[in-house]
Amino acid sequence: MFRCDDVPGLVPAAQRPIDQIHHIGGATTVMSIVAHTHPCVVGVDTHARKHVYTILAANSAEVIDAEDFPTTIAEIRWAIAWVARRTEADADTLWGIEGAASYGAILTGTVAEHGYPVAEAPRMDAKQRRGVGKSDAVDAHCIASAALPLPVEKLRRPRLNDGPARPSASW
Repeated sequence: MFRCDDVPGLVPAAQRPIDQIHHIGGATTVMSIVAHTHPCVVGVDTHARKHVYTILAANSAEVIDAEDFPTTIAEIRWAIAWVARRTEADADTLWGIEGAASYGAILTGTVAEHGYPVAEAPRMDAKQRRGVGKSDAVDAHCIASAALPLPVEKLRRPRLNDGPARPSASW
């Protein structure tokens, strides 16, 4: 099975820091990372007709499950229920959704309505992935894996009809 740990530039699960320490203006600040603040991460590769989902256990980066579902409202609800069954309905499960403002917009809004935290997926660097292969399942896995070592404060939160755009940090 493909593992994103094999992709250059991604930090293998065993080498991820417990927390990231930043020195700002003489003060030391500890920033909690996703792997230690969320029990699971769902990576979603979105398309017009189907979305591909991968669920990772945040503490080990192990795949819990992966599946694809059509993009109808009924199937999106089914996908959310599928994730809830596999994550013990933990409301702290983080969803990383590619195209949260385009193909993933309906999914993003529906996931947020169900009370889950949502983040825009990172932009994937094609040069780093050269020779690894490309598929929707690989992309969904990489989206979830890329979130694990990130400081929670650096996640790009999608706008959910909540007013003017806010500055967003990049992953």
